Amino acid sequence: MDPLPSSSPSTPPSPEGFIYVGPASNFLPSKSNAEMNEDLNETEKCAVSQTACERKIAKDGDEYLIKVVEIPQPAGRYPPQKRVAISYFRKKWYGFINICPHQGSALDRGAMVDIEDMGIVWGAGITCTLHNWTFDASSGQSDSSRFVIDTYDVKEIDGHVFVSQAPRNAHVLGPRRDFGGRELN
Repeated sequence: MDPLPSSSPSTPPSPEGFIYVGPASNFLPSKSNAEMNEDLNETEKCAVSQTACERKIAKDGDEYLIKVVEIPQPAGRYPPQKRVAISYFRKKWYGFINICPHQGSALDRGAMVDIEDMGIVWGAGITCTLHNWTFDASSGQSDSSRFVIDTYDVKEIDGHVFVSQAPRNAHVLGPRRDFGGRELN
């Protein structure tokens, strides 16, 4: 996981309530990254690649990445950093806490999926690899439990990505668990 990049003169100022997490190219699959990943083992991919540990492929063949960033929390909050997974999937940005509330698995290891009803796609979700729980990537609600994951607004401005510091779905009722802010596996 990459530390948050520092601002530079070419980086636009962060919108109020958002922090800068990097250039958009860090979150998009590219041919050079795909070629590079084919020649590296998993540890090297995480250490070398600035986009993600691995590229992912949706069931229709579209490529996407899920990248984890740490978002600083206000002073006195625990944990002091939240691990937020960011993905550009189906031409839309998504941000969500990286911890499945079921048993603490890292959601970035899962897969982005279309949420469908009778063949009509009406949203996107993230599926945890441990027990296949799927959470709506916008509302944070689960398809198989009452648990909710925090979701975050993500904005792209002039080729730079910003994520909100506060969850966008705080109004959604349901238990949330973050296991002390760290994934358990």
